Amino acid sequence: MKKIKIIGVIILIITALSSFGFFSVYNKFVKLDEGIKSSWTQIENYLYRISNIVPRYTGIIHAYSNANERQVLKKAGDARIRLTWAKTQKEKIAAANDLLNALAGIQGVIEMHPSIRENSAFIKISDELAIIENSLNIEKKDYNEMVKKYNQKKRQVPYNIVAFIAGFKDFPYFSSLDTGKQDPKIGMEEKITK
Repeated sequence: MKKIKIIGVIILIITALSSFGFFSVYNKFVKLDEGIKSSWTQIENYLYRISNIVPRYTGIIHAYSNANERQVLKKAGDARIRLTWAKTQKEKIAAANDLLNALAGIQGVIEMHPSIRENSAFIKISDELAIIENSLNIEKKDYNEMVKKYNQKKRQVPYNIVAFIAGFKDFPYFSSLDTGKQDPKIGMEEKITK
């Protein structure tokens, strides 16, 4: 009878420790999960602000640009629309990258028309856009760091077991693969004629 009590106590202690360990790991995942969601909300706020600025920004540049250069402006507008209608996080990241790449491509058009930089409305919008893009880049870095920690935990034992049992989902990285690329042909006709 004494052995049964000892075995029962040992089983109870092991169960309590296992439960405590499970809940501790689970709570770590909840904390990481909430941090990622909070950071993503900030990213969405910055993307929304950029999306609202794009029509005014491209509208000013449109007045100075030629037909070929307007294709770059159209890419920004199309990416903005896709970002607005994106449903999933992956779709939003892809559309945001397209929009940011298109905005980087617009820099070539601006360089071809120095008088754009003298427009006071353009200066104001350009400064506002630069501040938002810098804030977005900081938030993207923080978001990606949190996703990295989360993904590392999900692959480690015993965290992977808890993540599987609790059904914690994966989060995509926000990577900018080709920011800064632009079509070198845009504006070349005008450069040649000057």
